[in-house]
Amino acid sequence: ELVAAPPNSLTPTEMAKKAIDLAKNNNLQANILDKNKCNELSMGAYLAVAKGSDLEPKFIHLIYKPKGKVKEKIALVGKGLTFDSGGYNLKVGASQIEMMKYDMGGSAAVLGAAKALGALQPKGIEIHFIVAACENMINGSAVHPGDVVTASNGKTIEINNTDAEGRLTLADALTYASNLNPDTIVDLATLTGACVVALGNDVAGMWSNNKNLSKELLDAAKESGEGLWQMPLHKSYKEGLKSHIADMKNTGPRAGGSITAALFLEEFFDKDINWAHIDIAGTCWSEKNKGLNPSGATGYGVRTLVKWIKNKEKD
Repeated sequence: ELVAAPPNSLTPTEMAKKAIDLAKNNNLQANILDKNKCNELSMGAYLAVAKGSDLEPKFIHLIYKPKGKVKEKIALVGKGLTFDSGGYNLKVGASQIEMMKYDMGGSAAVLGAAKALGALQPKGIEIHFIVAACENMINGSAVHPGDVVTASNGKTIEINNTDAEGRLTLADALTYASNLNPDTIVDLATLTGACVVALGNDVAGMWSNNKNLSKELLDAAKESGEGLWQMPLHKSYKEGLKSHIADMKNTGPRAGGSITAALFLEEFFDKDINWAHIDIAGTCWSEKNKGLNPSGATGYGVRTLVKWIKNKEKD
């Protein structure tokens, strides 16, 4: 329902309200950070994306705390672009700008998982659900191609493409998650067209720095009936993100675009944290089975996340 909602209905503020309601009804705590608080936390990458919109950004943080002893802490991070025009690198032609209401598919999966897990109350696992919600629009204040911004971990980013905005919002969301000192971070995002080219619309791509986490997620996806395929995280591809004027660019060459996107994200959390990135650009929306799913929104990711957490509860 969130993914299918029109972008003039599901604004960042409305998403925050829905998250608060969800928390009240499902044993969760809610913490919503406004623009001023995000400024205080130096979220320069996230706020740069939000500059072009007349709508205020909302940083959503829901918390599930189990009764009794906590044996593991997990952060689930979802990309939350309620509409993505592409910014000054405007989406045109085959880029389907009219469908960019679903660019918050990652946040919908995280909030859907929050609702389910809050109701199920898994034992021994503390879970943080994080969404940096905003729009990517164009006005006189919008970020320019060529601008340099500073993320909340101090790293500078040359924006060579304003349509690679999701990774900028995730940079600050991942840093925020990392500062909570979790054992594991899993992020979900409708991040790259390159992943759709590689895997189509039935299989999401996954990148991870930990073999055990990879296996756990692949097993959970298989048990849940959601297609998931592990992709390579070749460090040599990071060369494509080098910048002459900043620590990195926000996009690399066209080839291997989904891999360089994952490598970009890897720069924004503590390296001791187990991490997985799931690119759901192809799987969050489907024109197939319209009789069962008239909107096209699939809800991809919720079942895998919930199954994964429930499997960990049994361990």
